[in-house]
Amino acid sequence: MPKNRRGLSSVVGALFFTVLMIAGFSVLSLALDAQTDIVTTQRMVSDVEIKKQQEQFGVLVSADGNDILNVSIDNQGQNPVEISSIWITNKTLSDQPATRYDIDYDAAFVPSGFTSNVLSTQTLQMVPDVYDIKVVSSYGVIKTTEFALGVVGSSGLRAELITDPPDVVIGKNVTVAMLVTNTGDELIQNVEPEMQSPGGSAYVIASSSHTPNSVNLNPGESVMFSWDYQVNGVSGNDISFSAMARGDLVGIDDVSSNVASDTSVLRKAGEGGGVDPDIINDDLLARPQLFFVIPSSQGESGNAEALWGINIINPINAPMEVSKLIITAFAPGANSNNVIFDRGGNSCTFNPVSPVIGPDPDWSCPSENALMWQDNQNPVIIPANSTRAFLTKVEPGKPSGNIGLESILVQGSVFTTLGSFGKSGYQSTMSSDPTSIVNVYLSDMIDSRSSTQIQSVRTGIIPNSVQTFNIVLSDMDLSGTTTINSGAKLIINVPKGWTEVSVISDTGFVGTPSVTQFGDNSNQIVGITSGMLGDGTTDSNTITFSARAPNIVSDRLYVMYVLAQGITSNGFSIGPLAEIVLEVDA
Repeated sequence: MPKNRRGLSSVVGALFFTVLMIAGFSVLSLALDAQTDIVTTQRMVSDVEIKKQQEQFGVLVSADGNDILNVSIDNQGQNPVEISSIWITNKTLSDQPATRYDIDYDAAFVPSGFTSNVLSTQTLQMVPDVYDIKVVSSYGVIKTTEFALGVVGSSGLRAELITDPPDVVIGKNVTVAMLVTNTGDELIQNVEPEMQSPGGSAYVIASSSHTPNSVNLNPGESVMFSWDYQVNGVSGNDISFSAMARGDLVGIDDVSSNVASDTSVLRKAGEGGGVDPDIINDDLLARPQLFFVIPSSQGESGNAEALWGINIINPINAPMEVSKLIITAFAPGANSNNVIFDRGGNSCTFNPVSPVIGPDPDWSCPSENALMWQDNQNPVIIPANSTRAFLTKVEPGKPSGNIGLESILVQGSVFTTLGSFGKSGYQSTMSSDPTSIVNVYLSDMIDSRSSTQIQSVRTGIIPNSVQTFNIVLSDMDLSGTTTINSGAKLIINVPKGWTEVSVISDTGFVGTPSVTQFGDNSNQIVGITSGMLGDGTTDSNTITFSARAPNIVSDRLYVMYVLAQGITSNGFSIGPLAEIVLEVDA
């Protein structure tokens, strides 16, 4: 009997231990499950926070002609954005009511890098007022923007236009000025005006292009655009001007202002009314523009190969005559007697390029620091809204001492039927020793230094056409002992508005020159030379590229800035410049 009791105790103990063990495992399992849930929850929260931080999008609000609301989301982040709802608050009403609208699933998702209207499946017709549009993503990111419908330009630009004088003398100029303000809370780029055809019983006989060309406006900033119109008719006729402004927020020209208008009435001189417009101010609004071609460096050389010149733009809608232009170059310093252009025998040695190739008596050196083209009997006529190049090769002078000139101040002036005007702020350099004469320019042929191939303007460009350019970096002197070291940079700044910029070929550069697009839609091409330049075997390197011209509806001129940086074989810096004018004729 005792033996049976001992056996029963063992069984009971085993059962008790088993129950305890099962209970322990159950508690451990519950603890592990709870810990797993906590870790999973933390991971989910962390993922949401990370995605929330990575979620980057912009909001563009507009309305169509029927006041139907458009809320476009520009997804600037790496992941798709899901918009769950929008809140619309009417800020005009005293109680500022807010209404929530859920976004349909089909329109809620915006892929990375895309812009989409999340209200494309809904129709929300707005009443003209001022609203706050609050956009909420599925991760809780909130973006708010103000939207004014029928109050100011719904896109964030407000325009005001005035004419001066309000009563213009027949045949005189009236200045049209438009003040454009960014009323939004985001940067608007490439803001430029759009003038409509003048109306009324009077008419325009000449006009200038607007200044400035285009600007970027931060929130709250303003810009004044101005035009100059010469008007005609009979006393009492009126002429009305209307214009608006456009700019880039998400896409090209996706922001527009209201249309602003003003009217001026014609009168005869002496009939009273406003004061006659100041002639000087009118001329300044329509003055010719000067753009330069400058060599750098120069050195002692027996060759007339340093390319200098000015491209003159006629900005008005009427022909302009040019009778004289002067390029003046001088080095700072009192009584230095530096000779920038050689005048051996009191005359410079020229190799003219434009307007006439070859011998041209119209070029002269009135002093050792001035180049002049002059022809009063047969002035050059530049057509309306067009350009003309005045280029010549000339023999360099030399510094008065044994120290090179790292800064030579350059300025130009032109005499026209609109008046005489000047432009400064340019520079060149000159070595005290024989060194390379360095220029950059546009050429008809690759690597050519021939005067028949050198250009600094291109006219007759058809809008939206693809153009091919040969841009040359050249050691212009004829010596094989003065060279440019390898590693020099040729830099081409393609103006904004030109698209599809692509390098076709190059000679003498490391790899393929790079193309970089900037935020203002301009492009820059940079090539780095792979060897010496100017040794008599290789005197020029060329980058050939193509670009599509802007698709415009009125004539416009663009400036392509070309320059170079580097060192000559005797350690002197180079820095030539060419401001190449591109005329697109609509």
